[in-house]
Amino acid sequence: MRSGFLLFVVIALSHVAVSFCVNRIPYRNMARLRPRIVPSQKECDFYKHVLHIGLWKDYIPCVGEFDKKTLKGDSVEYLSLFILETIRAELAHVFCLLSTLLVLYLYRPRYSLIIPLFYFAINVPCLIIQRYNRARLERILNRLGSTLVIPAEPELTRKFV
Repeated sequence: MRSGFLLFVVIALSHVAVSFCVNRIPYRNMARLRPRIVPSQKECDFYKHVLHIGLWKDYIPCVGEFDKKTLKGDSVEYLSLFILETIRAELAHVFCLLSTLLVLYLYRPRYSLIIPLFYFAINVPCLIIQRYNRARLERILNRLGSTLVIPAEPELTRKFV
């Protein structure tokens, strides 16, 4: 298991497997997780003023039903679904980062520096964007004076992240 092509296949499959699993988590579970992973104002200020997220976030490809550049509505239902999907995406990127351990186990020690850097580079910016956008969406929901609405679950036909 040492070829570069096989390494690429393992990395791609680990991302697809994580995406497949995370897309099966019900919205009610995402809503339960929400209070534990709320981005603080200090964290968002760090993203904005130190990492200058506004300059680069639009260059990261957007995958999924929700576009990070524009809101397509301001209903409580739409904002709630968007918030829950940012939680889903954040979980997917965290689990992809954790899958680095499996790939490192299979490819130690030859790629022990390159693999974590690669996983970091493709997952951390996306994770930061999800957290930053969720904080902004939460503020809009609060301004509307509403609470999160948990949508009905679609059948297991969700698209991959």
